[in-house]
Amino acid sequence: MTSILVSPLRCPTSEVGNPDESLWLHDLSLATRSGVRGVQAREWLKSESFPHELQPNTIETLTDNRLLMALSTREFWLLDPDNPSQDTKSTFERREPGVWPLYNQNSHAWLVLSGEPRADMLAKLCGVDLRPTAFPLGSVVQTQMALVSTVIAHHLWRGKPVFSLFIDQSLADFAWQALQDAMAEFNAAR
Repeated sequence: MTSILVSPLRCPTSEVGNPDESLWLHDLSLATRSGVRGVQAREWLKSESFPHELQPNTIETLTDNRLLMALSTREFWLLDPDNPSQDTKSTFERREPGVWPLYNQNSHAWLVLSGEPRADMLAKLCGVDLRPTAFPLGSVVQTQMALVSTVIAHHLWRGKPVFSLFIDQSLADFAWQALQDAMAEFNAAR
């Protein structure tokens, strides 16, 4: 049975921002994503022709514009920001001992923050230095943003550098509001 997906934000728009502002927030919670976990996950990904040298806490754009994110040597997420998911079924199925599918489609909200001052704005909410010199493209950090556990990935989306923020769905509304407040304050101060 397939279930219909609904963004945990249940908001009328999936974007916040206007042409006069420098920051934009996008809700990609309904974009396709899944993953694998386990002691043999890295070897299995290699056998499936995914990047061989993906290190923990990195993200890489694949040739088909999907993203592969390594959270550790045993956990990998496959992200497809431009392809809406049709259901909660994982892209990966268990193939061999030591490799298990992750069903992160329905565990995390996926927010994308774009705009040049995104690192400066997130400094209001997060203690990690996210400026490009300390957090270059391809970096991933598992931290807190507005006291919410968050995975932040720095990558290109539609040709522009962005931060993807993965937040437990139960805290998505709170995180969305915290980000909107910081954006409004930051845009007003500019």
